[in-house]
Amino acid sequence: MYKILLCCVSGVTTNKLVNAVKESAKQKDIKVMCWAVGSKSVGLSWADADCVLLASELSKIEEMVHGVIPCALINDGDFASMNGDAVLNQALDLIKK
Repeated sequence: MYKILLCCVSGVTTNKLVNAVKESAKQKDIKVMCWAVGSKSVGLSWADADCVLLASELSKIEEMVHGVIPCALINDGDFASMNGDAVLNQALDLIKK
């Protein structure tokens, strides 16, 4: 099972993206646990994830995780369109590196 943490300032918008990622994973028969948090709560849950995908504040989160797990910005277009398939693929690529 892949554990994917999504993060934006409040966690509200990425929570919508979580549903799209889960739906994409279900269609591909990939087991994922995906959840969203606000940027102020990342410190409480990043250690439970295999990767962190962010809407912003990448450098701040990279400093927090010290390279233990991969972190990346979500593509603006994928974020705006709630493209769960693209975000799932991005997460899997990061995890498998």
